[in-house]
Amino acid sequence: MTRNPAPLFALLFVAACSTNTVDMSEPRRVVGTESSVRIDAQITDEVRPGSPVAITYQITNQRTSPIAVADILPDTTWDDETRTLTVGIGSEVPGEATLPRLIPIAPGETKSFTTTARINRIIPSGSADPRVVARTLLRLKVNFLGDTAPFAELIDIPEKMIVDSKRADELFSVWLERNEVVYTNAVPVKISATRASPESGIERPAIGRRGRRGG
Repeated sequence: MTRNPAPLFALLFVAACSTNTVDMSEPRRVVGTESSVRIDAQITDEVRPGSPVAITYQITNQRTSPIAVADILPDTTWDDETRTLTVGIGSEVPGEATLPRLIPIAPGETKSFTTTARINRIIPSGSADPRVVARTLLRLKVNFLGDTAPFAELIDIPEKMIVDSKRADELFSVWLERNEVVYTNAVPVKISATRASPESGIERPAIGRRGRRGG
């Protein structure tokens, strides 16, 4: 098993446990609960394609057993029909040859995180009138592992990732089986028509994620 240093990830994603906590009185707080796992998060009221979107969120484990979340780059998806932008936290499956660090959350524990997601697409305004402010809905999709036992080797490792194609392949189906998801509610955000300048951030490749087999 080859352990890789973290500089690549450090440039892309900050998801370490944070001293920042979610302000429960914040009107733009989004919330989601599923199977005794609760998500609370604060999000921005405006996003700009190409610019980072700062997110503070916390996960509360109300179960009697631990869960774990993968410390990797968020992804974003856009649904044109509902005009909803979804920021995905955690990963559904390991990469082709890489395995991410897992952050455990003990029974009854709440952990706070800070992260950034980048919107790399132009979101249509939905109106032909240039005076109309483009808006969309923004929500979080948090992936976590409900059974941490098969992934003990990845819990709280010092690196952001390790490289082991054989082990990644072995854990692929297990990861899919143990993966669970919590969606938050969606809140409206304004879309800036101006793209970020190249100096505002350089896109670099993230850990590869495979699609679901047969899909």
